Amino acid sequence: QLATFDLMFEGIRTALKSNIQRAIIQAEKHLDGPFAIRLLKALFLVKYVKEFKPTVRNLCVLMLESFDQDLLELKKRVEEALRLLEQQTYIQRNGELFEYLTDEEKDVEQEIKNLEVESSEVSAELEKIVFDHVIKHRKIRYDENGQDYSFSRKLDDRLHGREYELAIHFISPFHEHSESEDILKMQNMGRDELLVIMPSDERLIRDLLLYKQTEKYVRQNMSITQQEAVKRILTDKGFQNRERYAELQQRVQRLIGKGKLFVAGAEIEIGSEDPQARVVRGFHELIGRAYPNLRMLRGITYTENDIGNCLKQSQEGLFGNDVTSLAESEQELLAFIQSNNRNGVRTTLKGLLEKFERKPYGWYYAAILCTLASLCARGKVEVRADGNLLEDGDLDRALRNTHGYGNVVLEPQLEFTASQVRALKEFYEDFFDGPPSSSEAKVLGREAAAAFQELLHQLTPLAAQSQQYPFLTELRPAIDQLKECAGKPYTWYLTELSRQEDALLDLKERTIDPIIKFMSGPQKLIYDEAYAFAQSQEPNFAYIDSEEAARLSINLKDPECYKGNKIQQMKGELDLLKASISERLKRARQHAIELLGAMQTRMQATDEYQGLPDVRQSELNKPFLDLISHIEQQHLIAVINDRLRYFEEQGYQKLLARLAEMAKPVEPGPVGVNEPGPDDGKKDSEPTVEYVNYRQVRVAYDKAWLADEHDVNRFVESMRAALMEDIQKGKRIQV
Repeated sequence: QLATFDLMFEGIRTALKSNIQRAIIQAEKHLDGPFAIRLLKALFLVKYVKEFKPTVRNLCVLMLESFDQDLLELKKRVEEALRLLEQQTYIQRNGELFEYLTDEEKDVEQEIKNLEVESSEVSAELEKIVFDHVIKHRKIRYDENGQDYSFSRKLDDRLHGREYELAIHFISPFHEHSESEDILKMQNMGRDELLVIMPSDERLIRDLLLYKQTEKYVRQNMSITQQEAVKRILTDKGFQNRERYAELQQRVQRLIGKGKLFVAGAEIEIGSEDPQARVVRGFHELIGRAYPNLRMLRGITYTENDIGNCLKQSQEGLFGNDVTSLAESEQELLAFIQSNNRNGVRTTLKGLLEKFERKPYGWYYAAILCTLASLCARGKVEVRADGNLLEDGDLDRALRNTHGYGNVVLEPQLEFTASQVRALKEFYEDFFDGPPSSSEAKVLGREAAAAFQELLHQLTPLAAQSQQYPFLTELRPAIDQLKECAGKPYTWYLTELSRQEDALLDLKERTIDPIIKFMSGPQKLIYDEAYAFAQSQEPNFAYIDSEEAARLSINLKDPECYKGNKIQQMKGELDLLKASISERLKRARQHAIELLGAMQTRMQATDEYQGLPDVRQSELNKPFLDLISHIEQQHLIAVINDRLRYFEEQGYQKLLARLAEMAKPVEPGPVGVNEPGPDDGKKDSEPTVEYVNYRQVRVAYDKAWLADEHDVNRFVESMRAALMEDIQKGKRIQV
């Protein structure tokens, strides 16, 4: 086994010796001087010593010939030799480390360096390192208002991504004027960008190019090569390239940390070397210079949730509508809208946002909307969509709906004269019986619109009661006229309402006020009482003076009964009518009770009644008592008369028949149970007695009335004959 090891080691030593000999022979052909060859031999010796890091400093230690040798001169010679060896592809550099290349590695490295890479790819990779690894932000927050500002990403005069009004422009060592600071400063003076000039670094250019070449070569050849040795080399190249990329990121970060920052051609002095912090502070300076009018917001931080609060704020405050009381931002916004209006230019919400988001303002979205909402609340600006004025909730929704901004039109509020405002205020006091809460034109107009709407809501339910109160039909023309005045823009009440002022005040005096007073006062109670009495006592009107009842019905249907003292007159007529009906009802009850008493007395005078026990007598008297009780509680004369007539014609007859049945003697029963008694057949054959009211007896008489004694005698004879005829038939005549 030891012999086998010796043979293997000898083979490896021979191969390495042969490899280094070939490399040195080739190096001697291309390199000048023995120092570079000695350095190459040293790199070969440490290639597989993983603990040794072949940096420039460590290689200087290896190449040190004596203790008194000039170290700076040695370092310079080592760096020149390394650069020469790298150019000839005898070694490769990865960051700060240098490595000897074998024949296979040298071939691969040469192919990598010969690979063509587009400059745009290198630039894109550098842009990715700068903005995605170092800066990392797509937007930068401005500390004074807490808002994020987007920026264009530029590298060496090339735009990467979307363009914005502000920009951060990095000048890398790739740029043609990277060494000409004056030229770059002159170019920066006319641009709204933060210029960051990175220090020159030729290694950055070479390493970034080598990184892209290696990345492309490994990607193209890893899957197609068949040699294991080449695959191993490509794998190592990929690992080394990742380390190279990490070192590139750190180098770019250091270069930006040491770079110079310019805004408008003036250098910005920032003490920090943290690249991200330096760029953020430089961008803050750019925002302050590009947007000088940003200070008009006075450092107030707005959010979209503040829009509703701005719309609901007090419209007048301490200074009314004096323009001088407006904030500077509000004045600027209002001036823009007024200027467009004077020039015949339509101002949309979209155009307003585009104007104030740009130079010299730089206002953010929420600040513009909140400032506009404040102007709307103070009555300085009107907002319309599709020609309709937006207010309250509709205005709030329109300001938040980003999709409709192009259709939302902004107009300055019309200026109204003092006489117009005074006229509307006086009309409001006269028509609505109270002063308005505001003297500002817009608020006063809106208050008038709300008052008309409220009056409509008050009168509409009253008009719906016209079936019970016929005079309320008078409200319908008034409601129609009020509808023409409700729901109008506030400007209409200041400019057009005066044309209808006299008609409206006359309508209020003649119709609206009297009806409202009637329906909310004691007169309504009188009308309700009369209406209820007429409904319940109408059947009794036929038994009294028809003229009194007719007057009550006419007064109830009078369309102007709510006016003047007509209700008081109706009250007097109602009291008289009540007394008349009460008296007539009383007489009807008394008459009915007297008739019932007479019939009861005649029944009680019969022998049959006298012969009955008390229980049977009470049974016969009960119908009289029940009917008398019902009559005493009844309020309709017709019902009293009808019940009396029905009892007299039918009930009383049945009661007498019942009396006769009760008065019949009870025969003793038969001796045997199964033997019929002697009178059984007789009982079955006895006819039922029929009672007839004397009014039902038909008297044969040829005249319509009795005129003299002779007529009376003839009628009495005829009645006697008719009565006897019914009695002979077995009937009994009820009297």
